[in-house]
Amino acid sequence: MPADALTPGDVVEVALGRVLPPGHEQAGTRPAVAVGVPSPPLRYPVLLVVPLTTQYGAWAEANQRVYPKLAAGAAGLRARSVALCDQIRTCDARRIRGYLGTLDEASYAAVQQGVREVLAL
Repeated sequence: MPADALTPGDVVEVALGRVLPPGHEQAGTRPAVAVGVPSPPLRYPVLLVVPLTTQYGAWAEANQRVYPKLAAGAAGLRARSVALCDQIRTCDARRIRGYLGTLDEASYAAVQQGVREVLAL
């Protein structure tokens, strides 16, 4: 899927690959929210994504602004998910495996706020 076909707030299945040495970064194929879709011409087709996880714990509850919850069914998500706004990353468009859907305005606003919080914008 070409990066210029996406818009901020789209949820995509993305192959993030392995991280070596292993750490706390999200890896593997998982859903992610597109938060930055630069306009061409670019040197390479890339976008900024916020990975999602179905894991939930005290860490998410304690900082809901950085870890907004997304309901099952939102933008095609199969399960309740948490946006890991502290793990925003650049992703080559060739890593996109599929489009799941687009977040509603309120859900995407929560993800945007989480990114602002992490980046202190």
